[in-house]
Amino acid sequence: MPDRKSITSLFPLAHCAACDKPVLTCLALGADGGEHRRCVHCDSAVVGEIEWVDAAELERTGYYIGAPPAQAGGCGSGCGSCAARTDRGSAPPRDGDTLRAR
Repeated sequence: MPDRKSITSLFPLAHCAACDKPVLTCLALGADGGEHRRCVHCDSAVVGEIEWVDAAELERTGYYIGAPPAQAGGCGSGCGSCAARTDRGSAPPRDGDTLRAR
């Protein structure tokens, strides 16, 4: 991941009424050729003030830049029931299985 200090881009953030949260917006061209802001999640029209935020502020709203955040094992819920198991008994390795030291 690039150093956060080196990311100088700004991202358009606005409140989406349909999602009821601050969202990234994208620019869409209407049938009339006019530019319209839309929610990147639900494609609803976004009306209101656009706030231009840096990468750090964008991550504070729940988005991330670069590699996804690290998760605990399995799905990341922390329950442990779907985490990778090291005890596989006598079952032969499956295609794609790799052994990793702890």
